[in-house]
Amino acid sequence: MEQMPIHETSPEFTDVIMQRISSQGSRKPATATSPTVNYFTRRKQFIHFAVAGAATYLFITTGILQSLLAMDAFKLEYQMKTKVQHMVEAGIKIITHIIPF
Repeated sequence: MEQMPIHETSPEFTDVIMQRISSQGSRKPATATSPTVNYFTRRKQFIHFAVAGAATYLFITTGILQSLLAMDAFKLEYQMKTKVQHMVEAGIKIITHIIPF
């Protein structure tokens, strides 16, 4: 990084940029219109917010969130893979018992 040459801008660069800024500043800014949102959309958003807030509060106060954060991901992955493997093997046994090959 220290061996890279330092490039300077041209003397006109600052003047060109300042002229562009001043020309943009003289234009009348476009006013943003606020989108109209109907009553049902607002109500639906409020209900989603209330449910998410209540669920978060419930998870924090009961300690469920803490137990989820303290979980060992590798142990959980191993347990899930083992359970799925047992379920697949049991399913294969049932299917081969019903439909013998």
